[in-house]
Amino acid sequence: MLGATLKTGQSAVYELGKDRRGYLVPARGSVEIDGVRIEARDGAAISDVETLVVKALEDAELIMVDVAV
Repeated sequence: MLGATLKTGQSAVYELGKDRRGYLVPARGSVEIDGVRIEARDGAAISDVETLVVKALEDAELIMVDVAV
């Protein structure tokens, strides 16, 4: 389990790996992942991604779970 706080415009990069899965939830704020906007308390299931880039569209607090397949 991971957590991060991003200010508007900041990005976070995470090496997830194609053999792993992630589940990301912004606890506060909104973010963008590969052009998809994710709002606070929405969940994003992430798979088949080597490198995950999350960009804050507004100040955001993130929680992500990284699990093996």
